[in-house]
Amino acid sequence: MRFSTVPVSSAVTAFLVTAALVLSGGIATAGGGGATGKRVVFIVPGQQLYSSGEAHQAPYRALDGALKDAGYETHFVDAPGKTIAADAELIAEAIRTYAADATYVGVVAHSAGGLSARYYAKFLGGSDTVDSLVAIGAPQYGSPGGCVQGPVDGYDTCMFSEVLTKLNSGEDTPGSAYYSVVQSSGEWADGRLDGGQCRVYIDGVPGAGTDHLTELEHPEVLSGTISALGRDCVGSFVDESDGDIAWPDTLFPSFR
Repeated sequence: MRFSTVPVSSAVTAFLVTAALVLSGGIATAGGGGATGKRVVFIVPGQQLYSSGEAHQAPYRALDGALKDAGYETHFVDAPGKTIAADAELIAEAIRTYAADATYVGVVAHSAGGLSARYYAKFLGGSDTVDSLVAIGAPQYGSPGGCVQGPVDGYDTCMFSEVLTKLNSGEDTPGSAYYSVVQSSGEWADGRLDGGQCRVYIDGVPGAGTDHLTELEHPEVLSGTISALGRDCVGSFVDESDGDIAWPDTLFPSFR
């Protein structure tokens, strides 16, 4: 399956970001909050050397700023990105702490953080708590790189790990949450899920592999993320049946 892509145009980049920031303030959400009330978005970083603090959060400052400009209250979940179930518990705790009185709850998760966020949604009640869950660069069906990591150092992201097998068994997108993938079309894994999913793939993100990080500052990735949080899909909304996706089909999409 080839990507459906959103072409990059330098002439419209600024417009896209501005329009997304303006429109997102008035979009009604599943939680009923719309433009009023407390709207909270949790940023779940990917696997890094640091599990908390400024060094862990630094690559996400552009994303954080765009979300705040769109009117969201933001919180980082300082999850190490190495053990999916344990990180999912950290996401659940953060949401219980900061979103108890929120009218809207969103999650934007990068890389391995996208797997933990989906584990939270599927097994810890998050699918009916979170209005919108956006994954950026998340190897939802596994990463070969995870297979060479130790049991507590990232092996969970391997396509053969017990926890990922559990996560991808049955429906991938349960509950009332709105699931999206927004990322560079040059990513090494396409981030597809079965069930209903908004898919936004951006051409032209600089990097040839390093776009896994540079996409976090790309204007169209940021504007697409904000649109997805408002349940406005600027790419393609696809509904695939359970079992239609196999892990080999999700890898290295730009070579297909």
